[in-house]
Amino acid sequence: MISLSALIGISVGLVVSLFHVSIDWALLNKSYIINKIWIWQHYQYLPYMLITSVMVFISVYIVRKYAPDAAGSGIQNIEGVVGNKITMNSLRIVIVKFFGGILSIASEMAMGKEGPSVQIGGALAHMISKNFLLNKDNINVLIAAGAGAGLATAFNAPLAGILFVFEEMREEIKYTYIPVQSVVTASVMSIVTLRMMVGNNISIPVRGLIAPNVHELWIFVIFGLFFGLFGYMFNKYLIYFTTKMAQFNGWKFNFLILIIGASIGLLIYIYPYSVGQGYRAINATLNGELGLRALVALFAIRFLTTMISYGTGAPGGIFAPMLALGTIFGVVFGIIANGLIPSLHVELLVFAVVGMSALFSATVRAPITGIILVAEMTSNFNLLMPLLITSLIAVLTVNALGGRAIYTILLEQTLKVYKFGDLKKK
Repeated sequence: MISLSALIGISVGLVVSLFHVSIDWALLNKSYIINKIWIWQHYQYLPYMLITSVMVFISVYIVRKYAPDAAGSGIQNIEGVVGNKITMNSLRIVIVKFFGGILSIASEMAMGKEGPSVQIGGALAHMISKNFLLNKDNINVLIAAGAGAGLATAFNAPLAGILFVFEEMREEIKYTYIPVQSVVTASVMSIVTLRMMVGNNISIPVRGLIAPNVHELWIFVIFGLFFGLFGYMFNKYLIYFTTKMAQFNGWKFNFLILIIGASIGLLIYIYPYSVGQGYRAINATLNGELGLRALVALFAIRFLTTMISYGTGAPGGIFAPMLALGTIFGVVFGIIANGLIPSLHVELLVFAVVGMSALFSATVRAPITGIILVAEMTSNFNLLMPLLITSLIAVLTVNALGGRAIYTILLEQTLKVYKFGDLKKK
């Protein structure tokens, strides 16, 4: 099991690293081609609209035709497989998710690469493990380990990949000695492979921040309450959009996808912060490039583009878009809080970093993963107290409102689709 976990980790590190490099290559060359070939400068937005709509359309088309269970994030599907609730054609998942994910994420819809990375990791683990004489429980452990390795590679965050499996799949896996070591081994080997291929870069560089004074920690209780409300609404509207858009079929659905793709292309040209995975918006927010009004407007537009992008069913995740929304919301809260309470001396960047973790915790309901993920991505482990307080209050608030984990709800939707035969079991 440990040897297979190492092999899976290396495989996931190789494939997911190639997936990320391919996305960056596609993004770079898309802009290069437009700038080189298109000569009508006054209509520069037109090629962005055309190319983006074509990329989005092809991405959604190949998913719907060849692997409907590769739609969206795919994390819920991995949980369903590990829980023995659904089956999967792992080879088809890897192929469709890889190329469909490149198209959808490079088209700059508001989607992240971590969801596809997790599903690709789990599918690769299934492809490898099913060739050995293992029982179903051990295969499921290795699938979970591959999924954790996929998340670790997506964010260059090995601890977060390990903890994500422990928190998110705690009901499906019995974490005795061998399962724990398998998950750890796969994540470690995937990160070693990633760093050998592309280097060891911090995902979101943030200077070392000073932890708030103990007498200022009360503000993070209020902060957590707001994020609990926000997380509840985020999940509610994400399910609303996915449900409504799934009702479209035939030419109406194709036309809708083309319109969405063209709209994303227009936003790339006129307001690039509002689309894409969110790192551009995060960096602009952290660097203080946007005032309060601009941040509120950006938050509203990115919230809408995230809902619509995920609702299309294109392969892509919501982790990175959530981090962007959490950052923006955090800075807006910090500006208002510091303005209303002159005695408060908490840096805006502290609210930004804590906000990333709080929204993740409130929506995914995996607070420890969210805390460690953000600490690893920003290299700010000294903010653990505000991170813990805000994430805890956010999760408790969602619980009080009757909210549920987003992937639990998405898995239930997937199981309904399987039940009524819209997705054939592979």
